[in-house]
Order: sequence, then structure tokens, then C-alpha cells
Amino acid sequence: MNIVLEAQHAVEPKQPRGIGVYSIHMIRALLRRKRHNYALTFFDFRGENGNCLRAKNYFGEYNVPFHGCVDLDYRIAIREEYVYENRSYNYYTGADGDIFHFMNFNTIPTNLNGKMLVTVHDLNWLGYDVGTSAVVLPLLHKSFDRVKRTKPHIIADSFSTKNEILKFADIPESNIHVVHLSYDEDNMYVDKNKQSVTTLLGGKFDYLLYVGVFERKKNIVRIIKAFEQIAEKHKELRLVLAGRPATDDASSIFQTIEGSRFRDRIIIPGYIDTDTKRALYSNALGFVFPSICEGFGIPVLEAMACGCPVITAGNTSLPEVGGEAAIYVDAFDTEQLVFEIERLISSDTLRNNLRAKGFEQASKFSWDKAAGEVERVYEQIS
Repeated sequence: MNIVLEAQHAVEPKQPRGIGVYSIHMIRALLRRKRHNYALTFFDFRGENGNCLRAKNYFGEYNVPFHGCVDLDYRIAIREEYVYENRSYNYYTGADGDIFHFMNFNTIPTNLNGKMLVTVHDLNWLGYDVGTSAVVLPLLHKSFDRVKRTKPHIIADSFSTKNEILKFADIPESNIHVVHLSYDEDNMYVDKNKQSVTTLLGGKFDYLLYVGVFERKKNIVRIIKAFEQIAEKHKELRLVLAGRPATDDASSIFQTIEGSRFRDRIIIPGYIDTDTKRALYSNALGFVFPSICEGFGIPVLEAMACGCPVITAGNTSLPEVGGEAAIYVDAFDTEQLVFEIERLISSDTLRNNLRAKGFEQASKFSWDKAAGEVERVYEQIS
């Protein structure tokens, strides 16, 4: 079977996160398995973005054809319907296949020669107040309108996402296939080397950890408020908030940090590399992730794989990811979050129990397993 994999989000010129991480891992896993004849598509208007070079960096070792569209700007392709009215996606990219697998719904065309499969990660922006910018929101609606009109087969990251799709689009349930994601299995493991952590904290301190983008839906302000309630009692405890702002909405998070009476005990290292992230997970008392909504929640698995006990929210996809290995809280209940943090940091037995369960839970997920499930979808829809 000839499968065309859309690699736009994998090769965009920025540090990959979210959909970019998914695209890189999923494409690599499929190419490694070599079950089908694969080709990659992406936009690289006049070569100005350097996307072809990044594609070679990520996927060059697999010797599959690249179809970089140099005649059409990606920003125009996702915004304007008319570009596909008379000429197909195949025309612009020069790619032909039995199935075209798009890694996110904002890149799908309305004119395609071949069957379409689209990964939908979440529709949180439709169901929750997540602070989506006024610039991005119209594009999301326009792109999702294409999904509702074309009614492609869909891969959903979780059963939670599947339910969102059924709620907001008239798409047959038989067209929606749940394939759970994984984490960076090669780089997320227990690393008790504390040197980088000690340097970052300015000393040998116990700490609670959050890792992820700074945006409203991550509930970081509530993490800070919970920390403030226990900081007086636990005078040596630190809070590490690692990540970068996703939108202007992050301003309220930084205002809360700067206004905290425990500001000197809140560490904000910004974007961290893989080695630092692994060390932070491995040596933390606990990972605190009470997100308001998630399409999947990869950081939960990352923490578990590194032996870090997890407190997360019991909503959307998070119980699918954490299973029996996490402490769950109501994302809007600060007092419950305080209670569970206190319980976690006060009990070696509880932390050890969660670590053991976390290793077992993380072992249930892999990109190779996910790729195998995607291949079964290809066979089902061919």
C-alpha cells in the first residue's frame, strides 16, 4: 500500500512540542516498521523556511521520497479554500498514494485524490475556556469545518477526544479510531544524577515539579496557589515550573509568580532540554499536573517513566493515561490539590507505591505499538 504522511508540523522551524512531537515520533515509528511504501509531504515555499532540510534531519535515514511544495505557502493553504477548488493537494505536492495521513486537521485539503486519514488531538478549544488566541481561533473553526464537510477517517488520541468529535461533528462513529500516544521512550528513564538539578535550584532542596507550556488550561496559577498554602510549613520546599509561554494568556501566570510572597522559592527555568527534563522528573518529590483538559497528556507518562509520582486531574483523557498509577484531583478544587500534595510529600510509602505503579503504567505505551495500531487503520480503510 502507498501511504503519504503529511509532515508539516514535524518540520516547522521551531522547537517541536505537542503536535510536532507527535508527528516526529509517529512518522519515525511507521518508517521504522516498513510495512508500507511511504512518502512525506510538507510545504516549503521557495525553500524560505528550510523545511526540507529539517525533514532530512528527522527522516533522511529512512530513504523515503520527500514531496516539498515550493509553489504554495502553507499559511495560505490552511487559510484559503480557493487554492484547492481547481487543483488538488496532489497537484501542489506532486504526491500520489492510496491513503494520505494528515497529522493534524488544520492542514487537510478539500480536494484530494486518495483516501484521507486525519489525526485529531483534541477539540478543547470548542468545549473549554482555554484561552485560545483571537488570531488562532478562526483558523481552527475554518479547519474543523473542512473536517465536518469531508468526513474523513479520523485517529483520535484518546476516547475523550473521540467523544468530543462525536459531540461537535456529524461523523460516523465507525470512522473514528482511538490510538493512544506514547512518550520519548529512549530518553525518559530514571536519572538520579542530581548535579544539574542542584545547580538549577541553587542548592539541595526537595521540590515539586510542573513541566509543560504556560497556558491557561494547564492550571498553573492553581498550582502556585496550592504551593503557597504549604510553603510556610515546608520551608525548604521549592516549586519548579519548567516550560515556555504558549500564548499571551501566560501573562496571568507570570503575574501570579511575581506577586507570590514565596517568589524566591519558585523556579522558572524556561524551556529545558531533554537531559534536564529527565533529571528534574527523576529527582522530584512529585509531578503536579492538574490540567483543565488534555487530548492526551504525554508529561504524565514522562514523569512515570522517570519514577516521579504524579498528581493530575481526573478529567478528559488524563485517567486514560494515568490509569491506577496517579492521584487524581478536581482541576478546580485548590483545597483538594493542597491536601493531596501534603499527603504525597509526607509519605515515603505513598511515593514508592506510586513509583512502582507508574513504571508499570508507562510500560503499556510505546510509539511502536501506536504505529502498529495506525497500520491496522490503514488496512481497515483501504
